[in-house]
Amino acid sequence: MADRARQVNRVLEAFPFFAALPAPAREALLSNAVTKKLDSRQVLVRDGAECAYLPFVLEGTLRLYKTSPAGRAITLYRIHRGESCILSATCILNAGSFPAVAEAEGQTEVLLVPSRLITEYVDDNPDWRRFLFGLYAKRLDEVLALVDEVAFRHMDTRLAGWLLKQSAGSPGTVGATHGQIADELGTSREVISRILSDFEADGMIETSRGRIRLSRPDQLRRRSEPYAGE
Repeated sequence: MADRARQVNRVLEAFPFFAALPAPAREALLSNAVTKKLDSRQVLVRDGAECAYLPFVLEGTLRLYKTSPAGRAITLYRIHRGESCILSATCILNAGSFPAVAEAEGQTEVLLVPSRLITEYVDDNPDWRRFLFGLYAKRLDEVLALVDEVAFRHMDTRLAGWLLKQSAGSPGTVGATHGQIADELGTSREVISRILSDFEADGMIETSRGRIRLSRPDQLRRRSEPYAGE
């Protein structure tokens, strides 16, 4: 009983709107949902899979990405604690298949709510509808920003901006391999390696295995700005 109470409290802390559900619906949700712990890089759902559950992130992060037939990947968005997956919700409500890959970044724990409950709650409860519409609005903004980057910005500009953004929480360093950066920006490892070599030759960065130090962030910032006003 104590473990059950702790688990319920964890869910309500991460997703306060669950408390607004009528008691029978909330109890049905918590009784039928299952928790799943994922290791880093473990795939939760693959492209083309059936959407049997809607995932709610309790801890960690899920990365959503698309891959091309050639194996190149591009990150669509990430889901953090207190968030859910709008692609899964759309898949459930439209009875379709999942259109991307959802993969854990680091140790991640998710609450999986059966799809049949989601369709019932969306029909009957306005709090669920508001929650899902909020997800739509947030993810639409992120996807539009991604389209803008891919369509209108040169890769060197995008890479400079990405390095600056990733280094914001650390003392001027970014921990990532060339392959990981390529997956983030939707290009090839060779392209990233070439641009990083150019940045290093210009004295803007210093690279080592799996780590990039920003030597001249002001120059990188200027490199990232030419298309910022478009």
